[in-house]
This record gives sequence, structure tokens and C-alpha cells, in this order.
Amino acid sequence: MFLLADAYEKRKMKEETNLPQWLRFRRLDGFFHGIKTLVPVENHKPEYPRRDEQHKTLPFTASLSRTHTPTAYVPQPDYKSSRYVSKYHDVKPCYLDKEETIPVPNVLAYNGLPQGLPEPVIGSHKLFGLRDDICFDRFGRYGPYGLGYSYDDGGLDVGMDTEKNGSDIVWARTGKIDYSNVDWGNAQSRCLEVNKERFGEGPGNTASAPTGEMEKDQKPVFQQHKRKKIARTAIVVRLYVGFPWTEHAILNFRAMISEVSLQSGGEYTVHFLLHVLDNDEPIWADPKAVQKVLDDNVPPEFHSLCTLWSEDQMRLYYPGPFARSFTNPSFSSIHGVYRSAHFPLQHFAQTHPEYDHFWNWEMDMRWIGNYYEFFDRLGIWAKKQSRHEMWERSERYYIPHYHGSWDNFTQLVHNQTVASGHGPVMGPVHYPGRLRLRSEKRGVSFLPPTCPKNAVTIVNPRPYANRPPKAQAQAQAQAQAHRHHHHHPPRAGSPDDDLEATTTTTPPVPEDLTTCGIDEDADLITLNPIFDAESSGWVYHLDITGYDRSHPPPPRRASIITASRLSRRLLNVMHEETHRFHHVMFTEMFPATMALHHGLKAVYAPHPVYLDRQWDLEAIGRTFNGGRDHTTSGKGSPYQYQNEYHHKGSTWYYDAQFAGTVWRRWLGYAQVEGPAGGEKGEKATSSGETGGRLRGGRKEEEEGTGRMCLRSMLVHPIKWEDPGELAWGK
Repeated sequence: MFLLADAYEKRKMKEETNLPQWLRFRRLDGFFHGIKTLVPVENHKPEYPRRDEQHKTLPFTASLSRTHTPTAYVPQPDYKSSRYVSKYHDVKPCYLDKEETIPVPNVLAYNGLPQGLPEPVIGSHKLFGLRDDICFDRFGRYGPYGLGYSYDDGGLDVGMDTEKNGSDIVWARTGKIDYSNVDWGNAQSRCLEVNKERFGEGPGNTASAPTGEMEKDQKPVFQQHKRKKIARTAIVVRLYVGFPWTEHAILNFRAMISEVSLQSGGEYTVHFLLHVLDNDEPIWADPKAVQKVLDDNVPPEFHSLCTLWSEDQMRLYYPGPFARSFTNPSFSSIHGVYRSAHFPLQHFAQTHPEYDHFWNWEMDMRWIGNYYEFFDRLGIWAKKQSRHEMWERSERYYIPHYHGSWDNFTQLVHNQTVASGHGPVMGPVHYPGRLRLRSEKRGVSFLPPTCPKNAVTIVNPRPYANRPPKAQAQAQAQAQAHRHHHHHPPRAGSPDDDLEATTTTTPPVPEDLTTCGIDEDADLITLNPIFDAESSGWVYHLDITGYDRSHPPPPRRASIITASRLSRRLLNVMHEETHRFHHVMFTEMFPATMALHHGLKAVYAPHPVYLDRQWDLEAIGRTFNGGRDHTTSGKGSPYQYQNEYHHKGSTWYYDAQFAGTVWRRWLGYAQVEGPAGGEKGEKATSSGETGGRLRGGRKEEEEGTGRMCLRSMLVHPIKWEDPGELAWGK
């Protein structure tokens, strides 16, 4: 008996020792506290990170029966205020229908937070001016767009089987809107037409040109008019034939279009880039073929937002020839969406000169909050960032509870950069074999006047050592085996992990360059750090095509997940590099690398990211900034294949398991709480020992603290939402 017990304890200890680091920490429960526990933010005590005793019982409100009422949340400027109209043109209201009888509804939010709701560990709300004293439940977020009422009433017939106490207040002012006849493309066009005087002319906007290409007598747009003109932004969503359009996906894009486009008076426009997989479809010549593709694959309300493309079309647009790649771990075509998802976006930008910026977006991302607040605040923050040590800051995760304030983090990055012995990157990067753009041959620069005119960074890469055949075959097998993720397979290590480039900044950067680039729109905004791909252990770090192989590979930067904002001038650079020089890199590497090579402004925006467990804060720093010089680059990078599992317990990564779990619980669906967060097929058992426990759902919310209410957060990937989708095969 004792021997059996001893053997059991040894086996259990061995299993715990072999667990990935993120699974050894205690699981957090505060995410799932409901609206009955709401308290004002000044009384909020997060479950994590804690400033008092770790195991002290969290205080709840005195009565769980208290009723809380959400209110309309409007993050757009007060367009009627004297302050606004003195600077900008009037904003005319936009409507869902042609008759202008159905105004766009507002999202509702609760003032306060559920007691115990954890804080984001990576990134920050306050840094961007995102409200962190309010929370969103599912009905306040999606009820205005059709959640919670039937098809007969114009809704989507979802959310009606979840806990819904007090949800009727969502429709008290607007009623239950009938969306059955809405044409979103038409609604956006009407909105733009009545507000067209607000915007610049697109291609003439000086923000799209290198600094030296502005005519000497040409004044910026805001000086040409008494009132400032506003640049327009496209949100371009990658869609593909066969995408499962669920009711929740429809809700998500109704919300996006309403919040960023119609409620902003046309400042943003949403587009879908629909990938037609059948190259034989005559989508460029036959309107009937186009209509059939739309009818078979897209809900009618979104038809007018779609631009169709195919890989054969990209072969015509970028014919090459493309020289041999350094490596091609995925065995994919250079024109395929897996390696070159940026090709159709480059083409889209060439055919839409009315936009200054383009958000590259994906179908399986969700934002709990108002989309306008997210896109607007990140753009404003990025514009305020200095170019001085920009690449070095963007190379690191910002962990507020570990690094302190943003100013403290900035100083820490400076100290680490000095200690590294590598000069900071400033201006365009010169390296062996570099080719010049047409504008560079004319002597023009992308650097603004606040930066040193002739700043250049010289990089001397170490010679490329070919990967041993066995290691290369292993990396290719891993890439091929995991392509079903649709985004990115696991990454493999590299035999040249210890090779580094030498970097020299010319002229030496003086100490007073902190104003360089401030008030300059960012050319690239990423949602994960921008890391040095060389020696990072990322399997695609050498997926480089068209470069002279007699030289070492050029210096490269990458950011995992393609979601990002790209400026017109960055996309123009990418287009020229592709069609003139036949240069291509893996889709997560090409935008950041082009910004690096040509001296464009690129920043990582550390938006709020949550972890599902009570990590030790120092362990977070060691793990997520565990690469060279306390960064995400080089050996020890969190993007190295052996390290990527740490992201599984987060809300934002290409295979973040907690993202789907917390999202479905927030929607009101029960989830299995197993060792891997319910994502690995754990079965619910009565004891919870051999599988997982079924947590959440209607009964638990009704008998407990109510439905969940979360601060704004970005979650990805969301591969399914209603558990019924798994049975229906959606």
C-alpha cells in the first residue's frame, strides 16, 4: 500500500516537473467573475498581479443581487463641440438605411470592474488612453448588432440560450434593429459622400511621399485649408473562399463597420480581400462568376465590401523572375498566400490611392470593446513616438508591473542598448548588395526634418552558413505538418544561433535626438514585438527570395501575426522591391524589413495582453524578453520553436489557447477547464482528475456572479465560438 502511494507521488512529481513552465503556475479565476461583483475602479483589487498577500481571499461586493446598469460608450470625439468644429469640418451623421431612419447604435459598457479581474501583464490600457475603468459584457458589446434576439426580429438568433438577466436595457433606446436588409458597402459609401469635405485627396497627401519629394512651394494639407483635413484609413480583412461565416463572425464585422466607419463619418472604410482558391475562376472578366463566388461564400450584407483575388492574378501582377530562396521551409509557392499574403494588399493599395494607411486584419480576431477606440488610440500613440531607439524599444515586450512606467522602460532600453555595444538603428540600413529605390537615387529621404538628414545605419552581416541537411529537413517537416494553423506553424531552431551582425550608426547619434520622428505618422504599427530574425530560431528567418546569394542574407526584422497598420509609402516601397528587384520575404518579415532597410518609422504597440496564470513577474521578463540583450531577438527568443509554448496561456498569439477559452466563456458558453485550457480535447469528468471540469455556462452564471464583464482586449485566434459549431461542422 505504502509502496503504491510512494510510486504515485513520484509519478505525480515527475509529471509536474515535465510540465511546461506556464502550466506550473496557478490558474487565475478572476476573469470569470460576473457583473454582480462590479465595483468602482478605485475599489478594484486584481487577483493578479497582487500587491498584498498572495493567498488573501478576494473581497466581493456585499450583495450579489445588486443591479448594475450599462451606459452608452462613445470613444469618438465630440463632433459637435466648438473645440472640434474650430479645427475640423463638420461630421454629418450616418445611417444604416437609405431612408436615413435607422441611426447607428452605440455599444454599452459598465462603469466599474468585476472584483478580482486580473490586470494585463503585457502591454497597457493607460499607455494608449484606452479606458480601463469600464468593462463590456456580451449583450452591451454585441446586442446592438443582433445578439440576443431572433431572426424574426432582424437579429441572428444567438445568445438567447445564455444568461441574460437585465439585458433588455440594451435595446431600450433603439429597439431591436432589423439588419436583414442592410448593405454595408452602400452604407459606407453614403457616409463618405455626405462627409467628403472632411478628407484629403489621398494621392496628393504629403504623408504618402518621402520627405524630399514634397514640392518646395507645396504646403501640407492642414495649411491649405482653414480647417484640417483628415487622412483616411482602410481596414482590409483577409477572407477566403470556404470561410465558415457563423453568426458570431457576422456580429463581429457589423460591429467593426458601425464603429470605425459609420460612427466616424467615414474616417475608416472596411474592405474584404476575398481569396478565390480556384485559379480557373474568371474573376477578372466575368461578373456572373464573381457574383456566384459571392453568393456561395459571403453573406449578402457584405457582398459590396469584397474585392476578389487569386494567386494566378498575383503571378500576372508580380511575374518575376524570382531567384532561388535561401530556404523555403513550407515548400510553398512564392505567390501563395502562406508565404506572400502581402501581395494582394500591395496590389490593393496601388488601386486605392484614397487611403493613407491600411490595417491588415484577419477573420479570427476579436476586440472586446469599441473598435474605433482601438484603431484610433494606437495610431495617435504611434505618431507621438520618437524614432530615437525606436527599433530597440519595439524589440521588447513591455511588462508594466515588471518594467514600471513607460518612461522607466524607455530609459531601461537605452541603458541595455548602451551596454550591448551595438549602436541604435537610425535611418536607412546599408548592407552588402543593397539596391536603391528610385526615390533614393534622386536623393530623397523618408526621414522627417526633426531627424539628422544623413543618418545611416551600416550593418555587416556575418557570412551565411548553410543549415545542415538534417536540421533543414526537420524544419521543413515541422512547417509542413503544422500548416493547418493557417497562420504560422511551430518554429525550429537554427544552427547559426550565435552569429550576430555588427552595427554602426553614421553619424553617431547625439543625446538630444529624442524629438526625432515625434508627430510623424508611423509607417508600420505591429501588435507583437519587431525582432531581429537572424539567429532567432524562427523557422522562416531565412525565407528570403531574390537577393544576391553571393552576399550574406540582408538584415531582417519580423513580427509574428500579420495584423498591423501599413502606410501607403511603406506599401509602395514593398511594391517597388517586389516588381523591380524581385525581392520577397516571408509575409511576417517583409513589411518590417522594408521599413528597416529604407528608414521608415516602425513601432510595436504594446496593447493589453493577459495571461491565464499567476506567473512570477521576473519569470515573465526572463521568458518573453529572454533573447539577446533582454530582447525578443537572437538565441533565447520567445519565437524560437522550443519557447513558443509559453504563449499558449495568453490572449494574443497565433495559437494562444487562452484566447479562445476566455472568449467563449465571455459569450456565455461552458468550457472544459483542463490542463491545456480546454483546447486539447480534454473531456469533462465528475472528479476533474483525469480530464477537465466543465466551467461557465448559463446555470453557473445564473446561480453565481452573473455574466462576465471584461476590460477591452484583443483575442486571437478564435477558431470557433458556439460549441454547436463543432457538431454542425461549421
